[in-house]
Amino acid sequence: MVDTCDELSRLATYLGVSCGKMSFDGKEKVPVLKVQNNSNPKGLVTVAKYLTRSSQNAKNLLGATPEEKAAVDQWLEYRITRIDRSAQDKDVTNTLKELNHYLADKVYIMGSCLTLADILLYNGLIEIMGGLTFYEKETFMNLSRWFDNIQHQPALRQSLGLVSFQRNQLYKGVKVH
Repeated sequence: MVDTCDELSRLATYLGVSCGKMSFDGKEKVPVLKVQNNSNPKGLVTVAKYLTRSSQNAKNLLGATPEEKAAVDQWLEYRITRIDRSAQDKDVTNTLKELNHYLADKVYIMGSCLTLADILLYNGLIEIMGGLTFYEKETFMNLSRWFDNIQHQPALRQSLGLVSFQRNQLYKGVKVH
């Protein structure tokens, strides 16, 4: 499981905002952000949305219309309920199948523009995608395409390693006679 405090720190860096004092509530197993007005947002999604609203670089990451905002909220909930709480391989496989089917005609989760849903889903799937075989990645072609697109944005990936989607290296300069 990805460390949610690290994930939120990377998000804050991407957004160009201060992450402030982040702690982890061991009892509830959620991140807590200490803020000046003592509202102290708690939980991955709540803290992520707080950081996004605090950023001037966020340009519609939470959605531009009420419908998009509601859809982003649904995908953020999906991250928590389907990805983070997938306990069995069968649950993970079903989630990957759903995402693969959903992404068949989309570049990003919301269609054609990056949202907070893409960022949090990417972070939630890093370990899962990294653990798949090349064959499994090929089976989830739409999901793999989306994931690879997100991971190739250095501002989002930051210190995370690239998940490989290519079985063999292509060699340049080899002449075929």
